[in-house]
Amino acid sequence: MNTLLFDLDDTLYDLDMHRFRHIDSAWQEWLITLPPMMIPYVLQAAVTQRIFFKDMPGFLGQYSVKEPLVSQLCAQSRATWFSDLRLDEGVAPLLDTLATRYKLGLITNGPSEIQRAKIVQFDLARWFPVIVVSGEFGVAKPDPAIFLHAANALASDPADCVMIGDNPDADIRGAQAAGMRSVWIKRPALYKNPFTRDEARYPADLPAPWRTIPHVRDLLRVLEEKCTLRRYLMRWNLCR
Repeated sequence: MNTLLFDLDDTLYDLDMHRFRHIDSAWQEWLITLPPMMIPYVLQAAVTQRIFFKDMPGFLGQYSVKEPLVSQLCAQSRATWFSDLRLDEGVAPLLDTLATRYKLGLITNGPSEIQRAKIVQFDLARWFPVIVVSGEFGVAKPDPAIFLHAANALASDPADCVMIGDNPDADIRGAQAAGMRSVWIKRPALYKNPFTRDEARYPADLPAPWRTIPHVRDLLRVLEEKCTLRRYLMRWNLCR
C-alpha cells in the first residue's frame, strides 16, 4: 500500500456545515426579518435540500421572497461562497505528514469550474500532484475508470491504492470495482442536518470497506496500526 486517493467534498471539509454557516452569514439581512423561531428551520431546509447557486431563487421563492431581494441575496452568496471555504481542522497537518509517506491523489465529482475553485481556495495542489475532476475527465465516481485513471497517473497498481471518501455509493463502491481498498468517512451529520446529527447509512448490498472512521483526521492512526501489525507479523515469522 503506497498510494492514497481522496475525495474532496465532505471528506477534507464539511460541505453541509459550510452551507449552513455561509447562508446564515450571507442572508443575515433577510433572515433577521423572519420570526426568530423560523430562522433555524430555514437554515435546516437549506442544508437538507443541499441548496447551491442555481437552487437559490427557487428556494427563496418558497418563502415569498421577491425581486430585487432574490438577486441581492444570490449575489451576496456568490461573492463569498468560495472565500469562506476552509479545510477541516487538522486536515492540513495530516496531509503534510501523509505526503512524506505516500503518493497522494484527489478524485472529485462535479463541474470543473466549481471544483477547481475549491481546489485553488484550499491550495490542494501542494499535496496532490494528481487531481481528477469528473467534469473534466468525462465520467464520475463510482465509474472505476476514474479511479484507475488516477492510479495510472501516479504510476500505482490499484491493489496498492486506498480510496478515502464519505459517499459509500460513489467512493467505496467505485474503489471496490477498481480493485482498491477503501476507507469510509462516516460523518455524524452526513446528508442530514446539523440539528439532528443523524448517522449516515451504509448500503446493504455493498461489501464493507477496509476501514471506517468518523473523520479523515483519524486516517493516520488507522494506517499506523496497519504498519505496526505488519512489522509484528514480519518479526514473528522471522522468529519461527
